[in-house]
Amino acid sequence: MRAIRYHGHKDFRVDHVDDPKVNDPTDAVVRIERTAICGSDLHLYHGPSAPMEFTMGHEFLGVVEDVGADVRRVKRGDRVLVSCTIGCGHCAACQRQLCSGCEVMTAAGPLTNIFGSPLHQGGQAEGARVPFADANLFAVPESLTDEQVLFLTDILPTGYMGVDLAEVGPGKVVVIFGSGPVGTFAQLGALLRGAACVIAVDLDDGRLAKAEKRGCVPLNPSKVSLKERVLELTHGLGADCSVEAVGNAKLVLDAIDVVRPGGHVSVIGVVQEDPTIPLLNQVMGKNLTFRSGIVNPQRYIPELLPLIESGRLDPTEIITHRMTLDEGIKGYEIFDAHEDDVLKVVLTP
Repeated sequence: MRAIRYHGHKDFRVDHVDDPKVNDPTDAVVRIERTAICGSDLHLYHGPSAPMEFTMGHEFLGVVEDVGADVRRVKRGDRVLVSCTIGCGHCAACQRQLCSGCEVMTAAGPLTNIFGSPLHQGGQAEGARVPFADANLFAVPESLTDEQVLFLTDILPTGYMGVDLAEVGPGKVVVIFGSGPVGTFAQLGALLRGAACVIAVDLDDGRLAKAEKRGCVPLNPSKVSLKERVLELTHGLGADCSVEAVGNAKLVLDAIDVVRPGGHVSVIGVVQEDPTIPLLNQVMGKNLTFRSGIVNPQRYIPELLPLIESGRLDPTEIITHRMTLDEGIKGYEIFDAHEDDVLKVVLTP
């Protein structure tokens, strides 16, 4: 089969590799119908070269082609979503809906249970093996298209988790850092949860214009003072909540700075450089709640899927580019360079 493979720094290629097979009785093999390029894929795209090759991608869905003898919840021919994080479904963490911390799948260390890595071949391909299929595959309703549900595999639950961790609710003022795909879903999640004011922070005026159309207050910190504008919008109090959806150490500090005493801060961006958190003066001194984590789609898919079915949530609004798998390398280049007003690239194998 064809697959987009990591070969090193900015060296991704469409290669021919062996077809996936059932290795364990709890496995399933999925023929992939749609996949996408995620912002976190760019961390590998930009990262240093390593002497390894593997298939990229952790946002994908398709049709079950084969199942192991112990698989019970899905069967051949089922149309399914694949969770980006892999849980066994049985350990203490999975039973608490924290599959990102699965004791079985993270035995090698944190963040080792995500598709698109040397340990777990990804879904930017024509097919993929899914371990513990009963815990990580979800049926797609016949009434919904692939594109309507594709982002339930990662970025839609990630954005929604951000506002959940920040305890965004009716009447709250929330500052969301980033208007990319994850930030967009955090904005939509905040609006669905009844936030009185969603302040969208970004340096890209085009993305801010889209945020304003969906009901947010746009704020470009290169043009106005972030802190002063938030105070102005909150009568001098500061925001109730903030969400960092970019993965930038400085923005983590800004997210802490803009909330009022007793506020809630969540970080869902993949921050690769640890910020020095002002624990005493800011977090403790302001009695803040600070939360972060890797997404657990298994927890949020059952909550978000009905919102899509009812028409209250349309995830397809973020799709700007549709390409074939063979065009995927060009898709990475466009996404990396922020060309052509790109927001989300969806690939069809």
